[in-house]
Amino acid sequence: MNSIEVAHLRIQGQDFVFVPLSSQFKAVSAPDKQALLKQLRDICRGASLGGDVVIVWPSDTGVGFLADNRFHAVLSKSLTLSFVRANLNKKLASPGVTGLLAQLVSDPFGVAAPRPELAPAVPQPAVAEETADPGHRSIPTINDRARKAAGNRVVTMLFTDLVGSTKLKQEYGDARAMQLVRHHHDIVRKALSRTPSGEEVSTSGDSFFIAFATPSEAAMFALVMQSMVDEMNSSEGTNIQDRIGIHVGEVYVDYAKVAGKTFDLNGIQVDTASRIMSLAQGKQILLSRFAFDNAYQMLNGQDIDGVDFVAWRNHGYYEIKGVQAPIEICEVGQVGFAPLRPPPDSEKAKRSVAQSR
Repeated sequence: MNSIEVAHLRIQGQDFVFVPLSSQFKAVSAPDKQALLKQLRDICRGASLGGDVVIVWPSDTGVGFLADNRFHAVLSKSLTLSFVRANLNKKLASPGVTGLLAQLVSDPFGVAAPRPELAPAVPQPAVAEETADPGHRSIPTINDRARKAAGNRVVTMLFTDLVGSTKLKQEYGDARAMQLVRHHHDIVRKALSRTPSGEEVSTSGDSFFIAFATPSEAAMFALVMQSMVDEMNSSEGTNIQDRIGIHVGEVYVDYAKVAGKTFDLNGIQVDTASRIMSLAQGKQILLSRFAFDNAYQMLNGQDIDGVDFVAWRNHGYYEIKGVQAPIEICEVGQVGFAPLRPPPDSEKAKRSVAQSR
């Protein structure tokens, strides 16, 4: 099986997967370059490497790179071949490394340019960190020692709930319904396993409580997970729907291993995240404003595998039971799939006309 070495790094708060290819890449046609980039994204995602994939190759000016336009400014100032060589830290074995890609990864730096045993040749602001051990995915993944020393943390919380589970049992019977629910849960956990920091905090019946390092990661997970559930519906002939709420806040982290859990999150912000989820309808992903703004900034215009055109909506302020001040509720969703409309008033929440705009 062919393999490829990559540098999985964090630069200025953003995760990247740098993939070095040979100088022959510059002669590849534009369509083939995009096809290779997609191929590499699939390989990296299959290896559970989070972050934007960036192809780099030797050029007449030192280094060429193919990356999302959002990152051109920072990469053009700090990216060098010596930096990539010095930070190669993952070796991916994949059956997808074949054909043209296998040729381009065979000697990315040239036989005359062995990898130096040097520190990264970049200014201090661009110094990258080794990604946290994927075997331990508690929050946050950046600094495990500091995480365990502090009782309070700011985290991105995501709640999911399977809509109409009682109706599912009535329609299919208990045995078949439970089989579908287990299949659904497998899909949620499969999508979660592909994220760099997401971790299941708890599961209760048809609901999941999941924590992430960033709002953009939580929003991407929600979009991908709903798309995967929709594929299940197509193959099974079902209509299973999830509603999702995302919120960022400071919580108390309890590391007492209760009921087999590695950790638990507690506090009013957890309750707020749960209430935001309960406000959502089937197929709807609701976010509080801070989570929405950050996710939009990072994901808008980015291609998400399995998800078509994504829309972002601000539905205004809602008064939510148990929460002192009105909360600005927003939505992200796939056009033609998500409701993309203000959630209706209920006993637990109603729209605050005075503050909505």
